[in-house]
Amino acid sequence: MVRKGFILVLGLILAVGLYALLGWLEPSLVLLVNSFAILVFFTAVFYGELNGAIMGTCAGLVQDALSHGVFGLSGLSLTVSGFLTGWLSQRLDVHTFYKRLVFLFIMSLFQLFFWAIFYFLIFRKSLLYSQPALYLQPFFSALLASLIINIFKKLNPAV
Repeated sequence: MVRKGFILVLGLILAVGLYALLGWLEPSLVLLVNSFAILVFFTAVFYGELNGAIMGTCAGLVQDALSHGVFGLSGLSLTVSGFLTGWLSQRLDVHTFYKRLVFLFIMSLFQLFFWAIFYFLIFRKSLLYSQPALYLQPFFSALLASLIINIFKKLNPAV
C-alpha cells in the first residue's frame, strides 16, 4: 500500500514538474501535453477505477490551481475520465500497446470534450476555435501514457 501511494504521489509531483517545464519552455506545449491526464490514465489503467477517480480529483484540482482557471473544472473532467478509464480498462482487452493507445486516445478525447463543454457552459466561449493546439492533445496524451505504461510494466513485471 505504501508503495502504491509513493508511486502516485511521485507521479503527481512529476506531473507538476512536467507542466511547469513545458510552460517555461513554450506555453503552447502545455496545450499539447496534458501531464495530469497522463497521470490519471496511468493510475486508472494500473490501479482501477477508484484510484483513477481519486487521482483525477487530485490532479485536476492541482491543474486548476496552476492554470488560474475555474477551480474544479479540470477536477471534474479528470475524475469522470479516471473512473471510466479504470472501469473500462478492466473490462476490455487493453494489454497490447496499440489497443491501449487507441483506448487512451478515445478516453483522452472524451476528457477534452467533457472539459470543453463545461468550459463553454461557464464562459460562453470555446477554446477549440482560439486554441487549435488542443486538437492534438488527445493524441499526445494517449501516446505518452501508453509509453509510460509500457515502460512501467517492463520495469515492474509483477504489476
